[in-house]
Parts: sequence; structure tokens; C-alpha cells
Amino acid sequence: MARRPAALLIAFLMAGCQLPPPTVVPSAPATSPAGPHPPSAASSPGSPTPPPGASLAPIGEHRIGIRSAEGPAEFYDRETGERFVPRGANYARNQRDPDGAVVDRVFADYDPVSVEADLAEMKALGYTAVRVALENCRADCIGDPAGGLSSEYLANLADFLRRAKDADLPVFLQSNDLPEEGGFVPKIEATCCSPFDGYLNSQYFHPTGLETYRDYWTPALLGLRAHGAPLDAILAYDLRGELFVVENTPPLSLRTGSVTTANGQTYDLADPAARERLVDEGIVYWVDEIAAAIRAVDPGGLVAVGEFAPNAPNVWRGDDPRAPPTIDTFLRTSVDVIDVHVYPGYVPLAKLMENAGVTGREPVPVVIGEYGAFTFAFPDASAGADGLMRWQAASCDFGVDGWFHWIWSGENDAEVVTGSEGHSAINTVLSPRERPDPCQLGSFPFLQSNVALGADVRASDSAPGQGPELAVDGDEGTGWIAGAGPPGWIEIDLGEPATIDEVRLIVNQSPAGRTVHVVSGGPSRAQLTELHTFEETTDFGDALTWSPGQALTGIRVLRVDTTVSPSWVAWLEIEVMGRRD
Repeated sequence: MARRPAALLIAFLMAGCQLPPPTVVPSAPATSPAGPHPPSAASSPGSPTPPPGASLAPIGEHRIGIRSAEGPAEFYDRETGERFVPRGANYARNQRDPDGAVVDRVFADYDPVSVEADLAEMKALGYTAVRVALENCRADCIGDPAGGLSSEYLANLADFLRRAKDADLPVFLQSNDLPEEGGFVPKIEATCCSPFDGYLNSQYFHPTGLETYRDYWTPALLGLRAHGAPLDAILAYDLRGELFVVENTPPLSLRTGSVTTANGQTYDLADPAARERLVDEGIVYWVDEIAAAIRAVDPGGLVAVGEFAPNAPNVWRGDDPRAPPTIDTFLRTSVDVIDVHVYPGYVPLAKLMENAGVTGREPVPVVIGEYGAFTFAFPDASAGADGLMRWQAASCDFGVDGWFHWIWSGENDAEVVTGSEGHSAINTVLSPRERPDPCQLGSFPFLQSNVALGADVRASDSAPGQGPELAVDGDEGTGWIAGAGPPGWIEIDLGEPATIDEVRLIVNQSPAGRTVHVVSGGPSRAQLTELHTFEETTDFGDALTWSPGQALTGIRVLRVDTTVSPSWVAWLEIEVMGRRD
């Protein structure tokens, strides 16, 4: 995470993106349009067979359902009749494996004592749900090297479900990928190499991929029941936490010939429209078949599917061959819930939602299953908490029905600031106890943020298309340019008095050379006092940072005057770290 947005976070592959919910508000009873769906007519898995000699735990009625009264579909509590808003966190025990990959060991190295304590803390903070991964630990995980699934692992997950139910925290259970052990992966690899790629695309488009994934979910759920798991504790089964295909491997990379996919349809690979139908129809078929397999074990369970935002029309992750569908595709399936993963630090939320196709008018609930504070975007827990709070509140404009932030706990994570860091700043700020309405910002004395972000700004002059607003837009890829050499100035109105802990100036200069920049501040433009002078040799991309010995209070206007520079007067970004007074 301490890297720039060029590389997608491993969290995307781990489902490193979880959330919190709003207060339950009364809502009139209504019929549910999103109850259990029947298995697809194309091919039903039939009645699953339990493990030999197993006594399966009964499945009670799931407490949380989905209904639609006069408006969009919403979660509700069947016992109280009130609206239910999932607000929680992704619960994981992240660490690096020998290959350097981030893995989640929460059920592989299970510690029921810490689980009990964490669930109790979540409940005390008012959280209403928790999200966990069925698997994300690679070796020594849910797969049994001898074949099939690990009974010990499933017993640990079953214990977690019991404890979560006792804590009244419904579980959003998501799958990341097939287990590396247990014999699942070799079956799909055998489909390589043309017209299928032998793994990612084969999972969705080859009949073996479909059967293998179905033959994973079914024994997993039956195994949980055999270990006494209360499946009614599950809020939703997220059949794939992040579903995507790969455009640069077969069959999607092929431009000649034809291919027959798992749905029995044949597509002309020379026809771009046919390739689009292959993806759309293939994903719809795969999702419906896996959903049917899950409902065959738990007919009352809700089924979800997840994705990270596509890379168009707003490019936000470089040249990435991974291609998730927009939610229009998922809305043609039988799923009850759509799970979108959107992280701050790349492009504005509105652009990610545009890519994903989220409008706020979806006929099923949309949750943000992952959003977190990447360390490349937020320097510490305080800034992360403030940024995630604002991200969560902004998502309400898109009709989001629930949130799970990434992740609940951990120290010194290489990619994200975790919920437990900084005296649990993120867990506290996102909690329903502290902010009953997730759509409203809260005031917290410990929060620090870039109070200059998006502020009103003016300057001595500007080159065409290089206005001063580009110095406070949060994007170091843009910047203000005066279009002339010194002297020149830029002035930021924070909108209200603030306490300032640090001023950070990102240099937009060529050639390198000696510069002098004077920082002034005060309660108004007419009451500015010189605060600090930077005088040194600087170059493009350098960061000039000043922290006063004691935080400055009552600062509303900040001004930077450049008096000496070999370059035009310009800044890539000006960050003012602090908090509103």
C-alpha cells in the first residue's frame, strides 16, 4: 500500500475491501420480492448428499430478510419488522506467507478466545454484522491435502458462526477462490490451454470450472452443518467476493474460431459482440448455477455476488486485464444482494460508482463489502478514519444499504491502516454507537485530515487549464501553474477555523534549484501572520513539510508566497493536516 495506485492492492484478491450499517429504523411490513430463488431450470444440482454418517444441524429461519415496500429493496429484521442496515468490518488475521502474499489465517490458526473478545467489542460499538472469508489462506487452509475439505478448518468456522450468532452479529460469508489444496485446482488446470486458459476464465466458462466450484460450495456448507454450524447465522453467502474475468487469456484473447461454454452456447470469437455475449451470458449462467447449489443446502439463505469497480469509463488502476462486469449483468441473475468494493485513494467515489454501474435505483440491496484506508492514501489512523467516514457518508448518495470496512484489526499492515490502529480510530469513527446515521459526518477530537482538500482557493495567476483548484484536489497527478515566475502566491480558504498540525507542499518545479516559499496563516485574509519559510534546493516531486512545535488554532486562511524559484510558480498539491475547530 505504500505504493502508488498503479498496482492493485492484494486486498482486492483477498477481499480486502468490509463495512458498517446504519441504525435500524421502523419500516412497515411488506412482501419480500427477494426471497429464496428456485434453482435455475438449465440444470439444478438436486438434493446435496451429506457426508457419510453425518448428522446435519437443522437450519432455522434466517433472521434477516429482504423486502420492498414502496421504494427500493431493503434488509429487514423478521423478528422486529424493522429495517436492518449491515454495518460491520471484515474480520481477518492477515500475515505474509513465504511468497510474500497477504493471507488470512483467522480460521487456519483459530483462537476462540480472541474471536469472542473481538465480537464482543464489535457489539459494544454497535456494529450489526461481520464479514469473513470462507478461505484466503492458501496452504494449510480449508483444502485437505488428502483431498476434499479440512474437517478441522470447517469446525473452526462453525464455532465462529455459533459465537457470532450468540453476539447477534449476522455473518456475511464470502469466497475468494478455490482452495489450493484438496484437488480442486488441478481439475480446472486440466482445461488448459485453448480455447480455455486453465484457470480464471475456465472457472466461469468451462463446464469443469462450473462443476468444480459447485462441488466446493456444496460440501463446504454440508460440512459446516455436520459440525453443528447454525447456517441461519449467515446474513448472505457471497458466492464470489470479487468476480472478474481476464481479457488477455483464452477464450477472451482469441480472435478466430468458436467456443462452446458451460451454458451450452457457442460463440464466434471473431465477432466482438459475440465475445461480449460470451462474458455476459456466461457469468449470468455461472452465478445462477452456484446460487442454486447454495440454496439447495440452505433454501432460506440470501445469496450475494461481489466485484471491484471496472476500469472504464474512468481509468483508475492502469493497464489491468482483469475485467469485472457492471452490476447490470448481476441484476440479470437470481442473486439477492450485490457487493461492490470501492476504496478511496484512486479516483473519486462517483467515478468508481459510475464504472460499477451503481445508480441507487437497483432492485436489490447494494452493500460496500470492502473499503479501507490504503497507506499510500492515508498517512495514519486518524487521517484514515476521517477519509473513510467521508467516503461512507458520500456513498449514501448511491443508495448503499450496508458497509464493511477493511479490516477490523492488525498492526503495521503493509497495505492498509487497520481498524485497531491509532487507538481504534477507524473502528470507533465508523461505529453505529458513535455515528448512528452513517450518512452524516461526526465530530471527533482525535481526527486529523487534509482540511485543504477541495477548499476554496485563489492565486496570483494561472496558466490555461492549470487553475489553483488543482493544488487542493487530492491528486498529485494534477497541479496549479501560475504561468509566470516569482513572485507568485496561492491562497486557501478552509471555510472555517481549523487546528493545523502540519503543512505539506508537493513541488511542481523544473529545473531544480534554490527556492524560497513563505507560509502565512490567520483567521481571515486581512489577518495573516508569517508562520514559516522554506529556503532550500528543490526539484519536481519533492515534499516540503513543516510541523509547528505546537498545533496552530483558529487558522482559516493559509497562503504560500513564492519569492525565489528558477521555475514558474506552481504546486502539485498543498495538504494542510489538522481538524476543524
